[in-house]
Amino acid sequence: MEKMLMLIYNKAFGSRILDDIEKCGITCFTTIPVVYGRGSTGGPRMGTHVWPGENEMMLIVTDREKVDSVMGKVKALRKEKGGKGVKAFVMSIEDKI
Repeated sequence: MEKMLMLIYNKAFGSRILDDIEKCGITCFTTIPVVYGRGSTGGPRMGTHVWPGENEMMLIVTDREKVDSVMGKVKALRKEKGGKGVKAFVMSIEDKI
């Protein structure tokens, strides 16, 4: 069964994320180049002078094995960066066309 992986990460990690997903055999994805928000481990990223910074979002639909591989890469990156700058969420896919 396919899963959707949603990655939200600091724009500075963009090339690292692309390299990591490629190493996991993923070639199809959608990116949303600018997303704003606030997570539980860092301050707000709102693209303003008060709350600077921007995140990107990537959506990937693939099989569970590749999702697990990407999640391993995300865990390694989070550990390397002190638990900040990247989050990953896995969702079930009910149907697709």
